Amino acid sequence: MARPKTKKTSQKSGTARISQAKLLHDHIVGRICRLGDAMVRMSSRHFRKLWNLRHTDVRLLNILDSEEPVPVSEISRRALVDQAWVSRSLRALEAGKFVQRCRDAEDSRLSLFTLTKRGRQVLDEFRPYAAWSEKVLLKGVDASKLKALLDQLESNTQGLMDTLEYMPQPPSHDGAKSNL
Repeated sequence: MARPKTKKTSQKSGTARISQAKLLHDHIVGRICRLGDAMVRMSSRHFRKLWNLRHTDVRLLNILDSEEPVPVSEISRRALVDQAWVSRSLRALEAGKFVQRCRDAEDSRLSLFTLTKRGRQVLDEFRPYAAWSEKVLLKGVDASKLKALLDQLESNTQGLMDTLEYMPQPPSHDGAKSNL
């Protein structure tokens, strides 16, 4: 038979929930996502108004900011999103004349993408705004320490993505021990 909750047990339970909530609030992934979302909201207004582009569109344009044509699979890998999402977004960018599609000379089934003159112009117009917003957001932050941290996080993330299928299973949600 279950013990009735006393006021003291109830307080401990409430404190544990608050403590767990605090842990999740301070969790690095949550913090990075909140910061990223804030930066995206700030930037999105600018390029939505000027070019009617979403932040994800600008993200893909940025990936294509080279002279070399890039296949969808590589764009997907660099953006860390699935190929179906990338393909849909590229079709919209192609319709807007921001990117162009060409066929690979060695494999005609493979579509490659590059920026158009218009796509390159959008990125060039956006760069000063991006530099300004970054400066505002990072005021008072040691740039060299931040760069070192971001470089390390990116390296760790790439390593994780490369070995994701071999990762041990996380702890189960029912409190049972995992096979870590």
